Amino acid sequence: MSIGQIVIPAVGAVLLVAGLVLRTRSKTPAPAEGAAPAGANRLPKNSGMFVAIVGVLILALGLLASVTKSNTTTAAHEPELAVGNCVTSKDYRAAQIGKIHPTSCDDHAAVYELAASVTNGATCPDGKLRDAGYFVLTDGNHSLCFAPNVRVGDCYSMQADVNQITPIDCAAKGGPGITVQIGGRFDGSTDANQCPIPAGATVTPQPARVVCWQPVTTPS
Repeated sequence: MSIGQIVIPAVGAVLLVAGLVLRTRSKTPAPAEGAAPAGANRLPKNSGMFVAIVGVLILALGLLASVTKSNTTTAAHEPELAVGNCVTSKDYRAAQIGKIHPTSCDDHAAVYELAASVTNGATCPDGKLRDAGYFVLTDGNHSLCFAPNVRVGDCYSMQADVNQITPIDCAAKGGPGITVQIGGRFDGSTDANQCPIPAGATVTPQPARVVCWQPVTTPS
């Protein structure tokens, strides 16, 4: 909290109290006969009310500034997801559009890279929304298109029915999906023929990327 956030409300509170005191004094009966002339030590009429009003305004201004500062600080700690940012499989599974926080793309768990954010039924960069080459989150009005941010040699559990992947130990057995390994990743290209099994490749035009998926068979 800044000094201004403390001083401004304090000044307002002091002026408010002073105004109320002055207003009370202004209502004190005139001094008895023989005392100092009336008005010699008295303040102008309504001066207390004016001081109190100024105090209220300054106090309100200080409180408003504090609330605004607080909201700004809160927003600063909640960065908005932007194209090129990556998110973890956990955040993706939560599927709360507008509440997904970016994570370093170097993080092993950050397997999704935001390629596009579209609205009103618009498609992902490959011209599709359903059956796109992207992992898509949508709430009907707003859709996020994610390219796979995976590493060659690493394994992932792929669940085609829910359109998501999760990092997994290549030796793991069982689980809700099938275990696949990344046989190749070619950034800056859209040529699926670079993969040993082109039909099993994922191609995204934005960012231009080819990912080669291959099934993993674990020893029985």
